Amino acid sequence: MAAGIRKMQLFCAQNKFALRHLQTGPNKLVFNLKRSDKKEVEHHSKLANSWWDIPGPVPGLHTLNEIRVPFICDGLIGQGKISPNLQHKQNILSNQNILEIGCGGGILTENLARWGAHVTALDLSEDMIAIARKHLLNDPDLAMANRIQYKVESIEEHAMAIKNYYDAIVISEVLEHIDEKIEFLAAGVETLKPGGSIFITTLNKTLTMWLVGVVFGEYIYRAIPIGTHHYGKMISPQDVERILKKLNCDTVLIRGSSYNFFRNTWRWTDSTSMFYALHAVKK
Repeated sequence: MAAGIRKMQLFCAQNKFALRHLQTGPNKLVFNLKRSDKKEVEHHSKLANSWWDIPGPVPGLHTLNEIRVPFICDGLIGQGKISPNLQHKQNILSNQNILEIGCGGGILTENLARWGAHVTALDLSEDMIAIARKHLLNDPDLAMANRIQYKVESIEEHAMAIKNYYDAIVISEVLEHIDEKIEFLAAGVETLKPGGSIFITTLNKTLTMWLVGVVFGEYIYRAIPIGTHHYGKMISPQDVERILKKLNCDTVLIRGSSYNFFRNTWRWTDSTSMFYALHAVKK
């Protein structure tokens, strides 16, 4: 047992992202969260029971599927990974193994699976995963297809066991809640096949985003629960691109988007000052 623990310690020493999150013990490995990350998990866990309510706390996540799912499909088509025949969207992702990091209650997960993907979906909230599993049962055909695997697990922990496996990883509306972004992204990239794609949607770190998205969206219009977003955790697309480049990934596309709080609709824009989607490919 002591020898096994020593080997794991040596492994972690060679993987900086894991070293920051691991403690070894005689029987288990525990991935630790910073206090601020725990607050993020607790904040979202409180919303679990109403996560799937369209007029609930996260209406924008439901309608975001209208642009983020096609963004993922178009990116994979552009890389020659899937057929461009969109007439059969139920099967367009049928040969793709996708890892979704921070799946919440499964709003995006289910959509990707309906388009044929095999999705492993991770989240740190047991409440969220419980809701995701429960909601999946509402669609017996999708549940029986066995294309979704939900796990209460950190990406760092997942990357310890799974490497160079997934065709694509998706990090949608998650990166703005993460403190240690470099370690987080490094772990994700380790699970990705060479030539695989990483898809990110998040909030830009701009004054416009703060005033419109947070001050108005959370504190005035109350379209989003107060305390959901923090300016210090937002990140620009340029910074994400620089991090990914150091992780041996080339960014191939960055698209700006905007959200209409009154109509609960999304659209692509020429500006990334609010929200943006990024597609990168692992060399």
